[in-house]
Amino acid sequence: MVRKKTLSPSGAKDDDGEYHNVHLNLHEDELAVAGMEIGDEVFVTVREDKIIVQKADPETVDHEF
Repeated sequence: MVRKKTLSPSGAKDDDGEYHNVHLNLHEDELAVAGMEIGDEVFVTVREDKIIVQKADPETVDHEF
C-alpha cells in the first residue's frame, strides 16, 4: 500500500517562528496492513531519504535497509 502523506508541523514554534517537529497521520487500515494498532510502540529508523517505522519488537526489528 502506498499513499502520499504530508509531514504536518507540530508543537511549539521557536523564537523565529519555526517548527522543529512534525507528525504523520496514519489511518487504522494502514496500520492493519502493517500488523499494528493505534497505541502500539514502534521503532523509528532514519536513513538518508528514508524514515522507517517498525513494530517495537526487538527480536524482529530489521536494521538493513
